[in-house]
Amino acid sequence: MFEKLTFVVLVGLLGFIKAQYDFSEQKVNHVIWCTKSQAEQYKCQNLTVAIERDPALFDDALLNLTCFMAYSADECIHHIDHENAHITTLDAGDVFTAGRYNSLIPLMQEKFEGGFTNYHSVAVVKAGTLPDVTSLRELRKKRACFPWVGSMAGWIVPIYTLQREGGMEVVDCNNQVKTAANYFNDSCAVYSLRDKYNPIGDNSDKLCTLCTGKVPIGRCSASDPYFGYDGAFRCLLEAGDIAFLRDSTVFEMLQSPEFKTLSPERFQLLCRDGRRVPVSEFRQCNWGLIPSDAIVTSSARNALERKKYQQFLKKIMELYSDGLKEEPQNQGLTGNRGINYNNDNNNNYGRNNPYEPYDNNYNYNSNSYDPYNRNRNPNSGRNDRLDSSFSTERTEVFNESVTYEKFRIFESKRYGKTNLLFQDVAKSLAVINEDDQSFSKYLHSSIDYIYGLRECPVSAMTLCVTSDPEMDKCIKMRTALRAQILKPELICKKMHSHINCMQWIQSGKADIAVFDAGDVYTGGLKFDLIPFMSEVYNLGEPEYYVVAVAKEEDRDTELTYLKGKYTCHTGINTAAGWTYPMAYMISNGWIRPYGCDSVRAAAEYFTKSCIPGAISNEYNTGVPYDSMCDLCHGTSYRYCRRDASEDYYGHTGAFRCLVEGGGQVAFMKHTTVMESTGGKRKEWWARNTLNDDFELLCTDGKRAELQDYKRCNLGKVKANAIVTRGGMQYNETQINAYINLLTYAQQLYGRKNVDAFSFSMFTSPINYYDLIFQDATRQLKIIPPNQRRYDIYLGSDFMRARRITDCNAGSMKISASLSILLVLIIPLLTLRISF
Repeated sequence: MFEKLTFVVLVGLLGFIKAQYDFSEQKVNHVIWCTKSQAEQYKCQNLTVAIERDPALFDDALLNLTCFMAYSADECIHHIDHENAHITTLDAGDVFTAGRYNSLIPLMQEKFEGGFTNYHSVAVVKAGTLPDVTSLRELRKKRACFPWVGSMAGWIVPIYTLQREGGMEVVDCNNQVKTAANYFNDSCAVYSLRDKYNPIGDNSDKLCTLCTGKVPIGRCSASDPYFGYDGAFRCLLEAGDIAFLRDSTVFEMLQSPEFKTLSPERFQLLCRDGRRVPVSEFRQCNWGLIPSDAIVTSSARNALERKKYQQFLKKIMELYSDGLKEEPQNQGLTGNRGINYNNDNNNNYGRNNPYEPYDNNYNYNSNSYDPYNRNRNPNSGRNDRLDSSFSTERTEVFNESVTYEKFRIFESKRYGKTNLLFQDVAKSLAVINEDDQSFSKYLHSSIDYIYGLRECPVSAMTLCVTSDPEMDKCIKMRTALRAQILKPELICKKMHSHINCMQWIQSGKADIAVFDAGDVYTGGLKFDLIPFMSEVYNLGEPEYYVVAVAKEEDRDTELTYLKGKYTCHTGINTAAGWTYPMAYMISNGWIRPYGCDSVRAAAEYFTKSCIPGAISNEYNTGVPYDSMCDLCHGTSYRYCRRDASEDYYGHTGAFRCLVEGGGQVAFMKHTTVMESTGGKRKEWWARNTLNDDFELLCTDGKRAELQDYKRCNLGKVKANAIVTRGGMQYNETQINAYINLLTYAQQLYGRKNVDAFSFSMFTSPINYYDLIFQDATRQLKIIPPNQRRYDIYLGSDFMRARRITDCNAGSMKISASLSILLVLIIPLLTLRISF
């Protein structure tokens, strides 16, 4: 009985599940094709007409095709990524971008005559020109024509080759446009001013000078007459010295009405060894082999959808391509995948065609469907578009001659453009297996061109940090920079203290670290480190005000008399938490100096404090006083450590000590309280704090509101700085590479408001603060070369304050000077005695 009941329940449950979820095959009946121009949109719309006329021929492969017009490959990539479209065709260079940054995958790729799925990158010059060019190095300062920045044959392979064989120096490790602009003379490289290739906005317009589009939006854009491989060919004829093209481009252009009077002998290929050969010899004289264009879709599409797209496209090739059966008749000079190299004038299209080639004013039938109206119903009016885009063919039906229209998928000449939807020289499409549907497998060895283009003279930059939370953030930063292929490679190294980081940087085991002004002083004085970039907060300059903060309800605490108080400090020898407050109180006679022994002075004056690092022999070479760490909160080995593992370390840590740790006054930078109160911090200790709960302690014994920091402060100090090796180990190339990497990093990851899946350089995770960079940082600013010395950067006020609080301040420099003086004096004394 029990078994029967169980069986009935299971059957009922299965029935319920089946009712809720349909396990039958998912229906795929629609595909949206993203087109990249008006002409391509019109060809796509004509394809829909042909499909609607021949639905029975598609059998189970039929899909409802809709054409979605965009204006560039990048826009199509964006629309597919956001599921506004499903498929588009892309150049190999754009396939890398789409796959790496937008998770698009290749489904099929073009197949040429002979079954080849690749073509060659070639450099084309006009015959008889550039007599001085006998090697690639002589291309320096020549005028070049590129299809667009990022095209595989027209940009990536040429720049890669010139960097290795043509003497092109890498000017900017993360900006190919700057490197090319420094090498060539005035040129045309469409997109060279686009944000994608100009992320920090400082590209010159040198690579747009030859472009002829209308200003402001047409020049150097996809609508520029010199855009694309056909545009680069036109640029060569009219303005340039050399053009970087596909192996088929010259022959395609010479068969067009615009250039049919030109002969192939007017052009030559420039080989990598400096030779010149006819354009038909591209197999022996090329710069690289490249995968043919691919049809891509989103990786979010399931296996069934991808398979249906492939079947649909394959059927289109079968029905609307005559390339395979015409191959034997289209052999030209040396067989360039079906291109007829014999430049005859028997073109089956001409000036009488209503679609005048290279005329922007397409003569479309005003009564037919408008292909450019995206908002109109794509299914309406299609029967009116049976125009000369279709070839007329005749067939015998029941012994009668019947005329019908034949659409050709690999033909674009009737639209006044070339290579629309597909390359005109393509013959078919090759299916890419599901296991190979990734940009890396599609590109295969060609991906070396792309990554090689991003190689940097400085291979790596090692950042030294001092705590596990900082190490975690550094690793996330490294991952974020790798995602953008930024160079040099970031390497993270954790040491146990800032002093240890200074030693490692000096020895070359690390390269950079981010230091407080106090550590910039120590690193420069003892380890020859120099600051080269600095943080900028809300003042617009790399500096901040040092302030003393007390609770508004504690009226007994004033700056002029803090004897016996509980104090909170950012850390021993830090500028805001130690050097400035102690120097101010000692110089005003409020604290006994004990012979410039500020550690003893503080221990005798304050009752309890949290001064991270005060009992560490690396920072306090004198007597350790336990009372200087009594208020600290760290547990176990983290107790009173001078790094982020101590809860009360740093500016925010000092404020937290004031809020919850029993402190009566805290010394910090002027932005700290306002960054932490009023719900800006989510940690439990900051939840109930408001700006009005705290006040600034002024030097005249009065109090002020937090916003009045410019009047009520202990002085202005330089912001945290990024340091590296100086002195005898100074390397300008390395420093420029570090500056370049950090500049691009902050451009991409310097935003404050990011989601949980994004990285931000200037934000720390909950329960931590000021990891690596201060959370108050708004940008990093380059320190001028003439200020890259610790004493010049820090200024005279800091140097004076340091001498007040540190008996040994400058002693190393003084001892070094004395040593040099003795070296000079002793020989003179010896010489005098001998006489």
